[in-house]
Amino acid sequence: MEANIPHGSHYPADLAGLLYNRWVAEGMDASDLPSSSTLESLVDIAYQASLLREEGAPVMVRMVYVSPQDSDLQSSHRQDGLHVIAFDRPQACTPHQIRKIAAAANYYRSLIGVCGGSQSDGSISLWGMLVTGTDWIHQTEGALREEPSHTLPTRLVVHVLGPGNLLFTAGNARVLETIGGQVLTEGFDPFHSKWLPKHFESVRSQLLGQMDLSMIGDASVRLCDSFVRDVAQNLVRRVLRLVRTGGHGGMLIYLSDEQDERLSTWLRLRMRFHQDHSTHRFQNLMRPLMQRALEVGAQHGIAEVRWNDFQRMRDLSLNVLHDSLIEFSHFLADLMSVDGSLVLNRDFRVIGFGGEILGDSHVDTVERALDLEAEASISEPADASGTRHRSAYRLVSSVPDAIAVVVSQDGAVRFVAHRGGRVVYWPYLP
Repeated sequence: MEANIPHGSHYPADLAGLLYNRWVAEGMDASDLPSSSTLESLVDIAYQASLLREEGAPVMVRMVYVSPQDSDLQSSHRQDGLHVIAFDRPQACTPHQIRKIAAAANYYRSLIGVCGGSQSDGSISLWGMLVTGTDWIHQTEGALREEPSHTLPTRLVVHVLGPGNLLFTAGNARVLETIGGQVLTEGFDPFHSKWLPKHFESVRSQLLGQMDLSMIGDASVRLCDSFVRDVAQNLVRRVLRLVRTGGHGGMLIYLSDEQDERLSTWLRLRMRFHQDHSTHRFQNLMRPLMQRALEVGAQHGIAEVRWNDFQRMRDLSLNVLHDSLIEFSHFLADLMSVDGSLVLNRDFRVIGFGGEILGDSHVDTVERALDLEAEASISEPADASGTRHRSAYRLVSSVPDAIAVVVSQDGAVRFVAHRGGRVVYWPYLP
């Protein structure tokens, strides 16, 4: 845990102070935050709302602290697809008001607009809604040449994600997250971890080793290992976005070896693909894409081609190959929409779909990671999760080198893996 964050549970007053300090440390304008009393009230309201349920479901909503007359908001409204709609009169912002409106302000499509009340007592008014659509989810995914349909002002956004789980962002940029009063010092994006890329290290080395450097003409130019990683991660991010916005949920399983004898005990596929050239679609696209990126890099005098360089390249061949990767991500998302699991090898070879996780192994507890490497975690009862999650826990417990990515019907995503003798999950929010 970071040295400037005290240990123990945090309540609205000290959590508001931590948020202010982190906001300033991240280079954001402190004047965009409400007063200390209003900020404390907002944190308290969000926390109390997170503990409520509406028709049996936990409250999940985004609130943005911004005035309806904010010039940046008006500018964004005029220039792009951000749809701002105000109520006929402001409402008092209370946990129960948030609970009632949350169903209309779908977490992935809208925000509730709040601002300071007319009194200087820390009161908060609820003034309207901002309809964003789902583009905000993949604006953080690093997609190649995809322009966002709107720009959300860098104002304070409070994400209510579950009981006691609050995420504070500046626009779409993560600032601070807390669960159960515990401040999480890292964002839950396993793609930024060390453990996840390490599982695919041999695949990246194999692809880089297949490059034909004789065609480049400049022996000093090379393709960075992170380039392969970032292209692959971008593809998976896109798959997850498609599945989570599709509203049907799904599961993706990575296996180190599809011939593993343990799999006949733990996994039954509804449809298994015949293993030939066609099931290696990812590698069949990656090899020419890497080769062409290296050639274009050499033409522009780039010594080491990285993902950022690739995003700036304007080349017809690269565009065609990248479009094919996009189509491949849609194909994978479609396979995940079938009841069961999509199963891939570590080299992204498509094994089959509609996978049913078998076996009578029982997992009593699962660890919720509190950092990217799961050095700290909180034990939770496994049966507190849905059927799809419990199946993933059983598989990872019995086949420790498997990785499962579970997408709930409501759009929540969990990465599940075996770390340090424990079944661990990471809630994913890019």
